Amino acid sequence: MRCNITDFNKFSHLNYHALTLMESKHLSISYCFSFQPAKNLLFLAVLFFSPYWSFAQQNNVEKADQLLVLANKNMLKPDSMIRFAEEAYGVSLKSNYKKGEAMALKFKGIYAHRKSNFDEAIEFYKQGLAIVERLKDSTEMGKAYGNIATSASAKHDYVTSIAYGTKALRLFEETKNEIGRGRILNLLGIVSSVQKDYKTALNYFLEYNRLAVKANDTVEMASSYNNIGSTYNELKNPRFAIQYYQKAIPLHEKKGNINGLGKTYENVGTLFYERKDYKNALINHQKSKAAYEQVGDRKFLSHSLYHIGIVYKNTGDTTKALDWLNRARSLASEVQEQEIVQQANASIADLEARTDHYKSAYETLKLSVSAKDSMMTSDKVKIIEDLKTKYETEKKEQQIKNLSQQSLIQKLQIKQRNTYLAVAIALLILAGILGYLIYNRRKLAEQARLQSEINKQQEIAARAVLTAEERERRRIATDLHDGVGQLLSAALMNLNGLFKKLTFDGTESQLADRSLALVTESYDEMRSISHQMMPNALLKAGLASAVKEFLDKIDSSQLRINLETGGLNDRLDEQTETVLYRVIQETVNNVIKHAKATKLDIQLVKDEDGISATIEDNGRGFDSSKIKGKEGIGLKNILSRVEFLKGTVDFDSSPGKGTLVAIHIPA
Repeated sequence: MRCNITDFNKFSHLNYHALTLMESKHLSISYCFSFQPAKNLLFLAVLFFSPYWSFAQQNNVEKADQLLVLANKNMLKPDSMIRFAEEAYGVSLKSNYKKGEAMALKFKGIYAHRKSNFDEAIEFYKQGLAIVERLKDSTEMGKAYGNIATSASAKHDYVTSIAYGTKALRLFEETKNEIGRGRILNLLGIVSSVQKDYKTALNYFLEYNRLAVKANDTVEMASSYNNIGSTYNELKNPRFAIQYYQKAIPLHEKKGNINGLGKTYENVGTLFYERKDYKNALINHQKSKAAYEQVGDRKFLSHSLYHIGIVYKNTGDTTKALDWLNRARSLASEVQEQEIVQQANASIADLEARTDHYKSAYETLKLSVSAKDSMMTSDKVKIIEDLKTKYETEKKEQQIKNLSQQSLIQKLQIKQRNTYLAVAIALLILAGILGYLIYNRRKLAEQARLQSEINKQQEIAARAVLTAEERERRRIATDLHDGVGQLLSAALMNLNGLFKKLTFDGTESQLADRSLALVTESYDEMRSISHQMMPNALLKAGLASAVKEFLDKIDSSQLRINLETGGLNDRLDEQTETVLYRVIQETVNNVIKHAKATKLDIQLVKDEDGISATIEDNGRGFDSSKIKGKEGIGLKNILSRVEFLKGTVDFDSSPGKGTLVAIHIPA
C-alpha cells in the first residue's frame, strides 16, 4: 500500500500523541515495553524512521515538479519534453503524487499529438482529466478539456471538439484564464473555417489575437496572425493575408516554434500557388516539409507532400507529381488525415486519366469519393451548429472553484522557502545599489517628462493645424450655403418670376433661357462645393457612410467601384475620420482625373494595430520609384495629413499595371 505525504505526517503525529498520553498516565516507556518486546521494537522503528520517510516523500514531489518544469521549458522540443515527462510520471507514481501524475500525462498527450497519434493523445488527456477532477483543480480541468478539443479537431472530429471546447471555455471564463479562452476561440474559428463561414471565423481569430496581444504571448500571437492571414486568403484578400503571414514568421523564429513556422510556410506556399507562382509555391512548401520533418509532425507533413505533388502536377511534371502524391496519400492514410487522402486520390486519378490509365483512374476516384463521404456528414454538421449556438447563447452559471487544500499547502511551502531565499539575496543587493538606482531613476524620469512634453506639444501643434483647416472649411462651406446660396436661390426665384411676366421674341427668349440655366448651374455648383468641403454624412454617420455617399455620386458606368469595410462599427476620433475622408477623396479624384481606370477597389479595416485603407485601380499607372521629390499639391496634402496622425502611405505602381495606395494609421 502506497502512502502520500499527508499519510506519513499524520502517522508521525499519532505516535507522538501516544507517547504524550502514556506520560500523562505516569507510565514509563520501559514499563510499557517490558511486556511485549517484539511490538515495542516495531513501535520504536516506526517512530524513528517515519520522519525520514516523510522527508524522502517530499524530495520525490520536489523532483517530480522540477522534471515537469523542464518538460514545460522544452515544449517546442518534443523528444526532450517526453523524456522529462516520462521520468516525472515514474517519480509521481512511486510517491503517489497525483498532481504530478496528471501533469505528466498532459505532456505525454502533447507528445502524442505532435506525432499525429491523436487517439492516443486524447486517451492521455482523459486520464489526466480524471485525476484533476478528483483534485477539483478548475484551471487544469479547463486545460484538459481544451487539449481534448484540440486533438479531436486535428482528427476532424468537430462534434467532440466543440463539446469539450465549450466546457473548457466556461472554466476559463470562471478562472479568468484569457489565454485559455483565446485558444478555444481559435478552435471555434477553425471549425467555422471548415464550414466555410469565413467571416465568423475571422471574428473569432481577431478576438483570439486581441487576447494574445494583451497577454504578450508570442506563440499565441504568431498562431493568431497565421490563422487571420489564412482566413483573409479564403476571403480573396491576398494582400492582407501576406501581411499577417509576415507578422507570424519572425515570432515563430524568435520562439523556435518550428511546427508553427511550418504551418505559416504552408499557407504562404498555398497563396503563391493560387497566384500561379509555382516557383515560390514550391520553395515555401519545401520549407514547410523540412519543418514538419524536424518536429515529427506526420499529419501536417502529409499536407506538405500533397502540396508539392500538386505544384509538380500543374507544372506538367507527371512523374514527380505521382511520386509526391503517392507519398502524401500513404502517410495521410497512416495518420487518418482523410482530407489529404481524398484530395491526393482525386489528383492521382486525374493524372492516371491523362495518361490513359482509365481503369486505375476510376478505382482511385472511388477511393477519393469514399474518403470525402467519411469526413463530414450532414448529421455532424447539424450537431456542430447546435453546439456552437449553445456556446453563443449560454450564460455563465458556475462559480469559481477553490484549489484543493493539500495542493495549496504544498505550493505555499515551496513558495515560502523560495521567498525567504529571494528576500535575503534581494536585501544584500539592495543595500549596495539603492543609492545609484534612486539617482538614475530620477534622471530618467526627468528625461522622460521632457520628451513627453515635447511630443505632446508637437502633437498639439499638428492637431491645431488640422483643426484650424477643418474649421475654416466648415466656415467657408457655411458661408457658401447660407450666404451665396441664399442669394443665388433668391436671384433664381426672381428671374423665374420675371421671365414669366415678360414676352420675348425668339433670340431674346434663348438668351433668357441661357441666363436662367447659368444661374441654376451656379447654384448647383455652389451646393456641390459646400457639401464636398464638409459632407453631412461624415458629421452624422461616420467615415464608412461618408465615403459610401461620396462614391455613390460617381458615375458607375465610367468607373465601377467596390467598397469593403471591417471593424468600423464604432465611431473613430473626429480628426482621424476627417483626415481619412480627405485622403480617400483626394486619391479617388486623382484616379478619376489621371488614371483612366474602369475599376476601383477600396478597403477600410480597423484591427488591433490601427486602421488600414487600400485604394487600388486598374488604370494606366506610373513609375512609383520616381515619385519622391515630384509630389503635386494633392499628393503633398495626402502625405502631410497622414503624417500628422503618425501614419504611413505606400504607393505601388508601374506603367500599365494600375496603382495601389496603402495607408496605415496606428492605434
